[in-house]
Amino acid sequence: MVNAENFNAKWSPRMSNMASIIRELGLLRSVRSVTYYFTLGYPHIDGEYIVPDSDLVYHADNITNNINTFVAAVRDAMPRIRNVRAYNYRPVISIPSVEQVATQVLESVTKIIDRRPDHLSLAHIGFTDELVASPVTESLQSILLSDYQGRELETVLIQRNASTLEKLHIETASLSACLKLVWDYSQPSELVVFTSLKHMIIKWAHGQRNPNERHPTATPFPRLETLVCRGFLPFIAPAILTDFQTHLRHLDVEADQRLLDIYNQDEIFTKGSFKTLGYVSLRWGYYFNSNTGYTCTPLAYKSAGLSDCMHTLCLRDMRLKNISLLVSEVQFPQTLRNLDMANTMLSIDDAMAILIMCPQVLKANLSLTDVSLNLEADTLTTEEIVKYQDRYRDNAARIKYLGLKSWKCKSVQVAAEFALLLVDVVPSITRVCIAPNLLSTQVKLLEDINAARKRSAFASHLRLDSVQFCIDDCW
Repeated sequence: MVNAENFNAKWSPRMSNMASIIRELGLLRSVRSVTYYFTLGYPHIDGEYIVPDSDLVYHADNITNNINTFVAAVRDAMPRIRNVRAYNYRPVISIPSVEQVATQVLESVTKIIDRRPDHLSLAHIGFTDELVASPVTESLQSILLSDYQGRELETVLIQRNASTLEKLHIETASLSACLKLVWDYSQPSELVVFTSLKHMIIKWAHGQRNPNERHPTATPFPRLETLVCRGFLPFIAPAILTDFQTHLRHLDVEADQRLLDIYNQDEIFTKGSFKTLGYVSLRWGYYFNSNTGYTCTPLAYKSAGLSDCMHTLCLRDMRLKNISLLVSEVQFPQTLRNLDMANTMLSIDDAMAILIMCPQVLKANLSLTDVSLNLEADTLTTEEIVKYQDRYRDNAARIKYLGLKSWKCKSVQVAAEFALLLVDVVPSITRVCIAPNLLSTQVKLLEDINAARKRSAFASHLRLDSVQFCIDDCW
């Protein structure tokens, strides 16, 4: 905890401070990771911070001396640190002297990082010339930034590690900022190639697509294996997407209309076109008009056929039209083992149609609905349960693990009966994980499953006693 107010005080040899506390720990040879929280004030019992509400006497020399003492203590106690995280949690205070203290401590982040780490995470840390030019921020293997705006210093920091960077993780960024990553900041016409980058994660890319935006004609990511992007995928140039076909292993992106156009017009997302892709997750982006939800069906077609070596397929948050037509026309790869359809509402018939068409799948995550049944009561009749049992007797489904992410049913009891019915007609299931969305409802679901187990339609089915039902997010 790098407390600016504490670092502003004069540390005497007999005074307990951050440096003395670290020295008391002794030599910590096995420590490889350290996290610095830059704060101002002290935590209260209720979790809030007590911050200065009046002027402080600003002691610049004290801060400088204490930073040096602190860094020396960390260096001696933890000589093998390779992973450094720095988070700025200080509140903004409009008292000039307090801001002076906090600013000087925060600008000392380069000194506090001290040595050259392999992995660097910065959250709400202001970039300085000293930080970007320092030897401690070169030859990095991974960088995590909380908010990337495409400004010069942060862009230069990333680009100076283009040859060594293996993982780039950005929490939020604009589309235009992301595209700046691939053009040399000092020579904007020159493409920056990230020769070692294997994993790129952009948690939220926002903004509007610019039809006049310049896109590369060659790939800046020749070794990328993992691509995760929420919001708008910035890198949609055909040259980049075509190159991905030969080495991408994990694809998890949201689609928008422009990316959909590429799906439909270019021969990039064709059946089996991605030769090494094992994990596929394509879904509609947050901004995409939900009224066009039924067009998720062709998106599902594309997703299922992208790779012949796919082991995991995610079709989450989709509205699919005519599931029976989908499963009859799509050839799911024989290598598929995991199917995640969380929040894509399926009837019992829809779920069984998919599981029967994918006997190779061992783990499925589903969301169930009874909307198509127009039930009048809050429970299934015995005749309805027996009808399903007879319909799906001796089917080809072979899953072992069933996840129940959510349900949209007339009652929790109906959802429980659906869950037990699935387990009953698919005898290979050994474990059912109910996602912990709302604990009280999940507990009620488990209770109703136990109650349904005593109904005449299930009473003699002793195999159900060996199936484990639990509240756990197995995905």
